[in-house]
Amino acid sequence: MAPFIPLVRVNAILPFVSFLGKIGAPTQRYLNQARIPILALENPENLIPLYLGCQFIENLAHHEGTRALGIEMGLKTSLEDLGVYGRLLRHSLTLFDLFKFVEKTIDWHTSGDKVNLKINGDKAWICHRSNLPNDIVLCHENHYATMFYYNVIRLIADPAWQPEEIHFVSKKYCGLRDIDVFSNTQISFEQSTDAICFPRAFLSRSLRHFTPYSEAKRQEDKKLLQVTAPALDFPRSTQQVLRFLLRGGHPKIELVAEIAGMSVRSFQRYLAAEGLTYIRMVEQVRFDAAVDYLEDPDIKIIEIALELGYQDPANFTRAFKRWTGISPQEYRELHCNR
Repeated sequence: MAPFIPLVRVNAILPFVSFLGKIGAPTQRYLNQARIPILALENPENLIPLYLGCQFIENLAHHEGTRALGIEMGLKTSLEDLGVYGRLLRHSLTLFDLFKFVEKTIDWHTSGDKVNLKINGDKAWICHRSNLPNDIVLCHENHYATMFYYNVIRLIADPAWQPEEIHFVSKKYCGLRDIDVFSNTQISFEQSTDAICFPRAFLSRSLRHFTPYSEAKRQEDKKLLQVTAPALDFPRSTQQVLRFLLRGGHPKIELVAEIAGMSVRSFQRYLAAEGLTYIRMVEQVRFDAAVDYLEDPDIKIIEIALELGYQDPANFTRAFKRWTGISPQEYRELHCNR
């Protein structure tokens, strides 16, 4: 069975985009280097390939000379920064309720992470590990996620609390010991998983809620996340990657294979095993996206063509006629303006 391609929601990288703006760095250049269209950032709930998101973060840290970037961004990121998923988590009953929910539903936010709550005597560990099939180093992404969970624990912790232990998968970074909040923390590197140790008693503490959140809204948020979640199979996750890449023109198979963490030949072999071809899959994704856009009468045909990666709208019209026998405008009049 072919592995699925990990994806993550856009809101996961937005703190890093904001950081670029604050320091006056060339945001567009870094996004281009990671092959992330800036228009993809318009909706924080959009999906992007985790591989490209990690490339963006790692390149940013390297070129801006910020060795502790993942740590710094993680310490500044709150539940609210994770959009709809963060809102669900923020309204958990207790820390135990929150972490058990994350264990079960992290795939709604990203299909590239695994999170586990482990209890050992009077201690508890929240453990995080990335599941990326590429050779890219994940130092900053892992630090970012670990510090995010540290912030979650701080919601119910005593003001002076420090973790007894923190484990990192990454190699040793001495600068962590200069951060005041970890001055009394035992930090271990090159571990099997990223993890934070905290008192088991914290798990039963209540999370304070400052905004109303009805059950109807909770169910609405759950449904939205489930419908738009990263796919956990090879064909559908490939389709999600293709839809993300469409704005940049016809997605090259070499790039999609790279994102999938395999050679072009292996990628084609996996497609063939599913009874698919790359060209046909691109056409299917373009057609499905076109139909979605045509249902919105406020989106012009020329705008749809650009969204689907056609520089010349006439090429989109010809392709749509090849798929349906009619023009996009005729399709809209027949099926969408009821």
